[in-house]
Amino acid sequence: MTLHKSKKMLRSGYMWVISKGKYTNLDFDGLDEEIRTGFRKEYIISSLAKYMLNPNPIEVKKALVGCEIHYRQPSSNRIRERIRRILPERFRDLLKDKGPLPEVLMSGFERNRPFLKDRDLESHRNWIYEKLRPYNSIQKQLSGLDTGTISEVTGICEDVGGNRSLLTLKGNIDDKINYISNFVSKDVRVILEKPYISDGLFEMRGFDFMSYDPKDSYRLMKLSKDGKVRYCVLDSNNKVECWVDDINLIYYIHLLEQSIRTNPKFSDSLKLCTEGNAKPLKLLFYNQLNIDYSKSHLPEVYRDVFETYDMGKDEKDLIMNSLKSLQLGVSFNYVPHSDSGESKLFTNISVMHDFRALEPIKDNLPLLYSEINKRTSVSEAGKFYLLDSIRGFRK
Repeated sequence: MTLHKSKKMLRSGYMWVISKGKYTNLDFDGLDEEIRTGFRKEYIISSLAKYMLNPNPIEVKKALVGCEIHYRQPSSNRIRERIRRILPERFRDLLKDKGPLPEVLMSGFERNRPFLKDRDLESHRNWIYEKLRPYNSIQKQLSGLDTGTISEVTGICEDVGGNRSLLTLKGNIDDKINYISNFVSKDVRVILEKPYISDGLFEMRGFDFMSYDPKDSYRLMKLSKDGKVRYCVLDSNNKVECWVDDINLIYYIHLLEQSIRTNPKFSDSLKLCTEGNAKPLKLLFYNQLNIDYSKSHLPEVYRDVFETYDMGKDEKDLIMNSLKSLQLGVSFNYVPHSDSGESKLFTNISVMHDFRALEPIKDNLPLLYSEINKRTSVSEAGKFYLLDSIRGFRK
């Protein structure tokens, strides 16, 4: 569905997430009678927001870098396990046996090779790696395995940030070993349950940034009655496409919208991905920042204030103490394409500050309180403003 948006949202390269909400009488299918008579608020969301709210599995590519070989338990251990099962529960741990530890086999080739801007050069490099595949040290290890002693083979994947995860393989033991042999040191397709991985963490490789079009938009409905609130995304026929079970997801897309609008560096990092000049990785929202600005650089907004207003030490200390609390980070990880072949993991962080933290200065510094209030944005997530912008990278 394509809905009308402002010229600012539709201009080339502009990325947006969610609009301001408005109350509506829009009637649509998929509502229980109990909530049909409640209040309805409509938001317009972009394809990026719809992806983040998606409750369905997504497919991403990860580098297969090795495997775990699990061996069968010796017969003595199997006998111990049978005895353990018939013992009273309080005695079972006395005969507990974890069995042999899995053997870990890792590729001898360079893992997570850098992304090259020159597609022909990247293709040639991959061709060389394919020719060298028989000489990878793991191939000899795999060919020497005694499949009769193996109970399971699990793949090991790694992303650009060095984070590893296990990959469940299909088929019998021979099939699994062959799979590792054929695809080790290559990118393989991995199915994730949904884009939202865990608390505040989103997998962004499942979203096609290069096909992002700011003109594509969808309806997000907020339904409330008797203090109960629910959200759902509508399809082009105004039917419920999916319900949003975790209300935190709504807060996250509002915070992302504010971060994009107020932090140019953060916005530019997303634009690199839409232009095909960087590969997106993870988007993370977290509360445990605890940056003490009395011991580090002062945010630009407060540097200007300290120079403009005549304040004593006590007033400055009051401000610094207010800045310590209620910080929230919006972090985006990505890897730019490289001409040199050097691969760096970049991170852009928007440090959002909950305006409630400034309540202690309201009476003593009303002009400052009013000035910061002008920079805030109110949404379902609360009342926040951009406190700081942090950018860094690692090889």
